[in-house]
Amino acid sequence: MTLSPSTASAVLPTGRAFPRTHPRPARGWLNDPNGLCRVDGTWHVFFQYNPGSARHDAIQWGHLSSPDLVTWQEEPVALRPQQHGPDAFGCWSGVLTVDEGRPVAVYSGVEAGDDRSRVTLATGSEDLRSWRQEGVTAAEMPEDPDVVAVRDPFLFRWAGRRYALQGAGLADGRAAILLYDAADLEHWSYLGVWLTSDDPVLSADLAASIWECPQLFEVVEGEVSRWVLIVSRWMRQEDGSGRLQDVRYAVGRMDDDPDDDDDDGGRARGAVPRFSPEACGAVDTGPAFYAPQVLALEDRTLLWGWSWETRPEEVSDEEGWAGLLTWPRELRLDGDVLVPAPAAECAGHRREPLELTSADGTVELPDAAELRATGPDAAVRLLLRGPAGEREIWSGRAATVVVDGSLVEVYAQDGPSHTLRAYPQDGETWCAAVEPGAVTGWALGPSTP
Repeated sequence: MTLSPSTASAVLPTGRAFPRTHPRPARGWLNDPNGLCRVDGTWHVFFQYNPGSARHDAIQWGHLSSPDLVTWQEEPVALRPQQHGPDAFGCWSGVLTVDEGRPVAVYSGVEAGDDRSRVTLATGSEDLRSWRQEGVTAAEMPEDPDVVAVRDPFLFRWAGRRYALQGAGLADGRAAILLYDAADLEHWSYLGVWLTSDDPVLSADLAASIWECPQLFEVVEGEVSRWVLIVSRWMRQEDGSGRLQDVRYAVGRMDDDPDDDDDDGGRARGAVPRFSPEACGAVDTGPAFYAPQVLALEDRTLLWGWSWETRPEEVSDEEGWAGLLTWPRELRLDGDVLVPAPAAECAGHRREPLELTSADGTVELPDAAELRATGPDAAVRLLLRGPAGEREIWSGRAATVVVDGSLVEVYAQDGPSHTLRAYPQDGETWCAAVEPGAVTGWALGPSTP
């Protein structure tokens, strides 16, 4: 990872937990990726950010840019809470779109620390480096007593028209997706509850109190079109607090809702989309992955996710930072299974090849390394070894294993990824036990701008 010294928030930490190839500011709290886009050949990743501490508070939108998904530059903060504005408590998650030639951030503006939010808009410059926040709101909380929590707007197109989704929680404890007509970006029309967690196909795997950060994209193979819905599961605890559970997906078909009538709002009869789930599964099976966002391009769909810390908060406070973004992951469907893999551009982080043979079958790794199976998934045992012995961090079969400081990303040939955190202690070294000849590897390093 390289951050321009002219815009970097501070000198990068030297602690071994900090990543080398996963971009983030030197200090502060980071969570959900937001506003993913590519404009004039430059990639932009916005994210939930608190530059003032390693805690989730006073959330802003941070901003990173890259020409190649390898060399990253820290840009000025994009969005900040506005005093007396709809986002006074925080500028929460959302997306970026272009409306009438203007870049527009579409996000959850929060006025108080509860589950209520407004869809808030901000207008950006052509280069996305400056933003106007004028308190424009496109949608309030629905006037629906069954809807008790709403957040995380997402935009998509169907039958040539722009629609929006929001994640929601219902009064009876179910999670839901809300549907809006967003043809007029500044004035959304609420169309109702679109999908709920008690759907017969979804109830076993996608049960939740709130579905957060809904994402929807199309996969076309030949003449067959299928759609993938991704949700992050928020679970309400007995004491009323929430637990971030995991990330799941549903794959299914989209068609026109036959029950939709012309409402004199310009929508033709039958034009409102209906999603019919057919199968579901896990996007990632690890304990430290949440709130991903997708970027659907003409030739592929990429996904970034948030990996939270699993160390005590006091340690993050002392280090001055918390939260990482995963590598960009390219998504494909294998039947009903969603399979992620590192974006091809991530190979640009590779440096010298690793020698992966030893007398006992276990080799030392640098703090940033990639292992890749030479054929089908290979058996890998990942360890931290030190004076007090060794700790097994992960073992199983994998197509690719990435270690970067305290972040581990595991990719399978034909299944979900697995993201976890492990923190090297003084004297500990990353090690891997691998089958001879079954794996190649590289040290990873920051790119050269």
